[in-house]
Amino acid sequence: MLRKVKLRGREKVGESIGERQAHLLFDRMLAFHIERGPGIPMGAAEFYAGLKERFPERDGMYFLPEQVASYDRRSLKVEEFVQLELFVADEKSAILWLRQQLEQEHQTFQEIEPKFLRELHKASHERLPELRQLLQQNFLEDNRGRWYVPDPNEQADPEKLREKGLLREFDTTSNEPKLKVFRTEAVRAGFKAAWAERII
Repeated sequence: MLRKVKLRGREKVGESIGERQAHLLFDRMLAFHIERGPGIPMGAAEFYAGLKERFPERDGMYFLPEQVASYDRRSLKVEEFVQLELFVADEKSAILWLRQQLEQEHQTFQEIEPKFLRELHKASHERLPELRQLLQQNFLEDNRGRWYVPDPNEQADPEKLREKGLLREFDTTSNEPKLKVFRTEAVRAGFKAAWAERII
């Protein structure tokens, strides 16, 4: 449950396990229902809220109730806990990177931009939205101009706004005969909508 790495003799460092993080659990839920079911039962906001209600969370990871005691015991032996390093290669990893940054502290655009550009390793086929657009579509801004991760209970509106923008871009993209550069998240949203409407 907790990966441990031995460094500098006896010092122990724990690493986060990605498969237990909220965004990957949501991806798995989507995959499960797309393979088996007639539709997807809930959106991201409802899923994240349910996850927080039903499962214990430690260090950004979710566990079954019976697994928490074991994790807590192992955590006591770890002197330092680190998140796995995340590079920005596409829209999904950009959003994850921003979430990781903004969960630590609220930040202004000017504080985020230089760090974001240092981590950017965009795939050649990927049409990545501008940083400001990513922030506007996925996060909230306080009255002092600092961006932060929305509370799951308040995430429904930004999520709907983002989905509309992605579907608009998908409609534009799907009319082009050959695509060399495209926005992966727009394609995902388009196929998800088509699946829901039984077009595919």
